[in-house]
Amino acid sequence: MPVFPTPYRFLAACYAHLGLLDEARATIARLRAFTSAVIPNYPLPFRDPQHRELYFSGLRLAMGETT
Repeated sequence: MPVFPTPYRFLAACYAHLGLLDEARATIARLRAFTSAVIPNYPLPFRDPQHRELYFSGLRLAMGETT
């Protein structure tokens, strides 16, 4: 489904952690074409808090945030 945001978020986070920032930012741009919520505001199904932080840190990198 091209307007389902979750795959775009995971792809952007993965690209960012791989150092492929141009691809990560392009993916974020495609995501923002149909939603303004880049970082989800609902509970995520990660059992390990480190996995959740890895996901969020990838999204922050993809959005160009340094913190």
